[in-house]
Amino acid sequence: MTEAQARREIVAYCALLWQRGHCAGSSGNVSVRLDDGSILVTPSGRSLRALEPSELVRVSTDGVVLAGRRPTSELPLHLAAYRVRPEVRCVVHTHPTYCVGWSKTGRLFPLDTVGALETLGPVAFTPYAKSGSAELAEICAQAFAGEVDTIVMERHGLSSVGATLESAFVRTDLAEQTAHIEFVAAQLRRDLV
Repeated sequence: MTEAQARREIVAYCALLWQRGHCAGSSGNVSVRLDDGSILVTPSGRSLRALEPSELVRVSTDGVVLAGRRPTSELPLHLAAYRVRPEVRCVVHTHPTYCVGWSKTGRLFPLDTVGALETLGPVAFTPYAKSGSAELAEICAQAFAGEVDTIVMERHGLSSVGATLESAFVRTDLAEQTAHIEFVAAQLRRDLV
């Protein structure tokens, strides 16, 4: 994939993440590792709703800006994921409502639906650490190093990695659907008692 293609694809998936309600305001960030090893990432302070390809920031593997303005404050998380998972080509970090809601209970939602069992795969739950911090990046790196592709981060959000933006998007979307289904099921159990 060329850099121009990657820029277009990131922007398209960012809009889709927004449309699906996985981020609000200027939250959420997406990155793709290019063939030369550099990383394209969404900029700081911009909504994923209507990004332009030219707004994306290209950084080195150690976070030095090579082209563009200031990258997302969650860049350390993205860099950590790439460091521990050389096969990963993209990272999607969002704040989907039901995943974050479940995370505030201090535990992960059940992963027993067909979609979760067949497509989502294992999901890690990580304890709270300050957004954008080295501590958060390291906690997530440890989880990703365990061959988990999706992490629910306590009181924060969801991060998914993949070989393609499509695979990371599908995991993000399915995790939120699973969390939503489990919320509805809990309400129904309570109401039917």
